Amino acid sequence: MEIKWHGNTCFTLKGKGTKFLLNPDKQAGNVKGNVVLSSLEETAEIKDADKVVDWPGEYEIQGVSITAYQAWTKSKSKEEEEGGVGDETIIYYFDMDGIKICHLGAVGHVLTSDMVKSIGDVDVLMIDLGEKSNLTGKKPMEIIEAIEPRVVMPMGEGKLGDTMKELGLETPAAEESYVIKSRSELPDDKRLTMLLKKV
Repeated sequence: MEIKWHGNTCFTLKGKGTKFLLNPDKQAGNVKGNVVLSSLEETAEIKDADKVVDWPGEYEIQGVSITAYQAWTKSKSKEEEEGGVGDETIIYYFDMDGIKICHLGAVGHVLTSDMVKSIGDVDVLMIDLGEKSNLTGKKPMEIIEAIEPRVVMPMGEGKLGDTMKELGLETPAAEESYVIKSRSELPDDKRLTMLLKKV
């Protein structure tokens, strides 16, 4: 599998049999994918896509099992008991070529224990650490420590390295893409941080 980042929360994941496109927005440019997964209010039109998923539920598309979880863009405070928890967003979890991927969308709250348990084992966690992220303070690390992914892949707008340093994450040099040949090459005894260049 090869993962490329197109800015903000947009990625392409090219597997052996298909190509997934996550959160294509207008800034992503001319990106393509067979299957589009979106948690955006406005998804860029992808003409050649076979399937677009933008709703919570369970899906089986081109041999890939996908679970889309309902989530929210901010935490629920006592004052908001009657007024909701911000806008809706979607967390996507899927297994491509034996690699378990979780894309947190625009989530703004720590995940419930039930949600963490339901998601289960995660190899690569895509989490918004950008300047406009809904995850403030220590929430990103609380999510990372709850999910315990093998690889943390930051996304979002602005200087991601600054937030990574504040959270105590390693800040490696950005790569053009991340290629995972098999799950066995992922770390078991430590957490890897993978930073990608916008392409």
